[in-house]
Order: sequence, then structure tokens, then C-alpha cells
Amino acid sequence: MMILTHNFDEPVNRINTDSFKWDYEGESGKYIPLGVADTDFKSPQPVIDMLHKKVDLGVYAYGYLPQHRFAKSICNWYYKRYGLNVNEEAIRYSQGLMTGALWMLLDAFTRPGDKILIQPPVYNTFNVVIKGAGRFIETNELKLVDGRYEMDFDDLERKTADPRVRILLVCNPHNPVGRVWTKEELLRVYEICKKNNVLIISDEIHGDIVYNGAKHTPFFSISEDAKNNIIVMSSPSKTFNLACFYSAYVVMNNKALRDQYDVVYSNYHFDYNYFGIEALITSYNECDYYVDQFNEYLWKNICIVKDFIKNTMPEVKVIEQESTYLMWLDFRAWNLTQFELMNFFKDSGVKVNDGMNYGKNGLGFVRVNIACQTAVLEKALSCISKAYKSKNIK
Repeated sequence: MMILTHNFDEPVNRINTDSFKWDYEGESGKYIPLGVADTDFKSPQPVIDMLHKKVDLGVYAYGYLPQHRFAKSICNWYYKRYGLNVNEEAIRYSQGLMTGALWMLLDAFTRPGDKILIQPPVYNTFNVVIKGAGRFIETNELKLVDGRYEMDFDDLERKTADPRVRILLVCNPHNPVGRVWTKEELLRVYEICKKNNVLIISDEIHGDIVYNGAKHTPFFSISEDAKNNIIVMSSPSKTFNLACFYSAYVVMNNKALRDQYDVVYSNYHFDYNYFGIEALITSYNECDYYVDQFNEYLWKNICIVKDFIKNTMPEVKVIEQESTYLMWLDFRAWNLTQFELMNFFKDSGVKVNDGMNYGKNGLGFVRVNIACQTAVLEKALSCISKAYKSKNIK
């Protein structure tokens, strides 16, 4: 059997392709964008080939969601990657995670004025969707202990005791701090939330991207009891660079929860993405090889950044990376305001994400996306090095 390989070093010019990353964030080539969380790599060749077949048909009329093929591909993926048996009945389609799954789940299980608990510093779109849905945000801030983030379980106990807190929204693995939560940590979270009647929704879109023996634990797999009381939402978009298709899914083993979701889905009169569904199915059925090579390439880029910081600006701290292609870097030693910190990168010709976007405890931090060709990353680091030396920052 031929083993497929992917050339992650292949240059792909995304300027003037209506790319949010390169045309908006990077201002059409003015800056090197290391911000928004997509990659600069082509998707796997089997996905491209499948999409060509769909395009060549020439008819792009209303589709009919291939629920069995769709659900089966996801079940296959969970078995191949995590050794888990997932029932096809548990799988539901959603039009993206934030604009689709999360919005519908909030509508299904909460009402305006309810509180949603999040764990900052955390993915900023959580805030956008929660507030947009008319719900209130409560925070259970992560603690930085010896260079590694941990959950504050005592605070979680206090916050979930508030009867207005209806949902804990977990990022597993965590964006931006790169933690892969252990089974023991997830079990403790579950027991606290169960005691206080708080529903857990776990965003696991980065679950395939792990390093150095770290193992992603799908939240619903931690125990038989948890299996029926936790909702997981995910998508292949981060792993295979398919974000524009807005094709995602929700795993709900509890039929009562599925029924509530189905009512909301029906009320929104959502359809599905004709191309995106085939990209999802093909990725999960045929493209294991891509993920393994992808993670190896990303880890090489992570090591390049770590070496750069160690040799060029050792006062900057790198939060140890267990997952995601988003590095969380601590620049507090520079004693700059957040405005000054962001302007330093902009003046160097590189765009990164402002740590304050992820919560007040992101002050002094930046998020850096290393999912680009190594040559692009090295060019960006060279620009940063020149700016650092010219400004004589210590």
C-alpha cells in the first residue's frame, strides 16, 4: 500500500485570494500575519480530488445531508485516533462551531440572562457568541503555575454553585495556552459541574494536534456517567485547513439533549455545505497520514521559535506547548503597555494576536500562529530580531 506524503514546505501565495489572514490581517502583503488560526498549507490531496469531482458535476443545487456517511466517518475517526466507539446516533451536523454549534446549544439549553462560565485566557469568540446570544459571562480564570496553566478548582466550585450558571464552556485542548487537559482534570471538572447541575460543552476542535506524547481525551470518554451528560463539538477545519466550509459536528450521547438540539436546528432551517461535508468525510476516512506529518512539521516550527527566543530574547517566556499550532508567549519582562507591545510587532512587519483579546489575564502576552511554511516563519523571526535589536529592548 502506497504511503501518501504531504509537502508542507510547498509555498502557497494567499495574497489577493480574499484571505482573512493575508489580505485583511496582513493587509495584502504589507505584514507577515502570524495571527488568525488557519494554516498556510494545502489541504490533503484526497480532499482536493474529491472536491474536483463535485465541482466537475456542474450542478450545485439543493443537497440532502448524507447523514450515514457523515456520521460514520466521524465514528471511524474517533476509533482510529482515540480507540473510542461512538454511536452514529450521537452525531449531529452544525454549520461551524461558533456560528453554528455553540449558538444552537445556547439556544437549546439556556435562556437570555443565564450565565455561561468560561476559563480565560480563552478563545475570544466565546465572548462574542455568548454576549450576542444575550447571555452573561462568568469567569473561572486559569492559573499560571511554574510556566504551566492549571484550572482553579476551588474557584470553579464557587462559580458553579451560582444557580444562574447554566453551562461551563471548556476549551479542550485549550486555545491559547496549549494545555491538553488530563483525564483526571476532566473528571474533577465533571464531578463539580454534576454536583451543581451545570452542563458541560467541550470545544475540541484542536484535539488532533498534540505533541510529545500528550494525549487528547474527548470529554465524553472520561466515564460512562459523563458520556450521557457532556456535549462535545468539533470539526476537521483546524487539522485539515477547511475553515471556509463551516462544516462541524456535535456529539451528544444523551437522546434528550439531541432532541432539544434537533428542535433548535429545525427552527433555524439550517442546510449544510455541499462541498464541506465531502471534505469532512474524505479527511476523516482517508487522511490520517496528513495529521501525523502535520504535527511533526508544526513541532519543528515550535522548536524554531523556542530556540529563537532562547538565543535572541531569553527574558521572554514560552508557555510549554502540548497542543494547537498557537504559541502563547509571555512578554511581561519587557514592561511595555499592551499597546506598545503590539506596536513593536507591527513596526517589525509582523502581525500577532493581542493577548488581551483572550481575557484580562492575557496582559503582557501574545498569541503566535506557527502553522506556516518554515521559510515564512523564519522570515518573520528575522524581522522581529531586527526590530528587537534596533529598539534595544531589555
